[in-house]
Amino acid sequence: MLPLLKNEWIKLWNKKQTWIFAAAIVVLMIAITAVYYSFIEETTVPQGQNWEIALETEIAEQEEILANEDEEWVRESAEQKIEENEALLAAGVDPNITNNMTFMNETLLVATSFITLFSVIAASSIVSFEIDNGTMKHLLIRPFERWQFLLAKFLTVVGFSAALFVLLGIVNLILGTLFFGAGSPSTPVMEMNFDGNNLYTTIDKVLPQKAGLYFLNLLMFIIISFSISILFKSQTLAVGIGIFILFATSISQAFTALLGETAWYKYVFLPHMDLPAYVVREELLPGVGLGFSVGVLAVYALVFIGASTVYFQKRDLA
Repeated sequence: MLPLLKNEWIKLWNKKQTWIFAAAIVVLMIAITAVYYSFIEETTVPQGQNWEIALETEIAEQEEILANEDEEWVRESAEQKIEENEALLAAGVDPNITNNMTFMNETLLVATSFITLFSVIAASSIVSFEIDNGTMKHLLIRPFERWQFLLAKFLTVVGFSAALFVLLGIVNLILGTLFFGAGSPSTPVMEMNFDGNNLYTTIDKVLPQKAGLYFLNLLMFIIISFSISILFKSQTLAVGIGIFILFATSISQAFTALLGETAWYKYVFLPHMDLPAYVVREELLPGVGLGFSVGVLAVYALVFIGASTVYFQKRDLA
């Protein structure tokens, strides 16, 4: 099995496309850093100094607005700002602080959509390309079972995706340190939840959760693309479906608003393809938590893997 893995890994990195994907991640992270740096709001409060006084001053200003303002929307805005500032003070979160750790926490997952896209392309082509050009027949002459060839190719794509993610993290950390200075992983931060109940935590607690849940999602994208390319003999279809799911996931809240209360919708895999949202939310769907989402994705993964493996075992590659 190890010779198969080594062979697949060498073949993958001998392709120009693989190096282009890696270079694209570096360029993308540089662009994100430039945009982030240019849009940092300059404040009159020095980072790490007197930020508590600034928040207390703003609270006093908002309380004055409450005392003198009759417009309902103005009062609601003031009350919300007071509540948020009091929570920041209680949690010890400096909203003005910027360092390499806060930069990584805020931007790392921004570029992961491209890692997902590149992984979908790699997963869709690693089997179908060799079948189309006839080299798969020569591979199968070797003394290994067909499922071992599939497993080696699948693990190679997973390894490739992990390598891109590690590369992204390293480049992010280097650029963040150069532009924003070094910070502590235990820096307190606020994770905004648009449904309310913002999360107040530290980077060393929340960032590993984001990365881990993202990688679970990435595995599902790889499994779907890998399986479809085998079942339908089409790299194009597999890439297309993978990209569709990627974009559909980003707008899944719209589907959830329409279908979230229906009994069957929670058994569809699409609304569960945003696992990192569980960092700040207890539910993606009404009554549905992280355990249920992972369970649904696991069932679909087994179905896709099982169907594609059985089909490949019986498929005539002559």
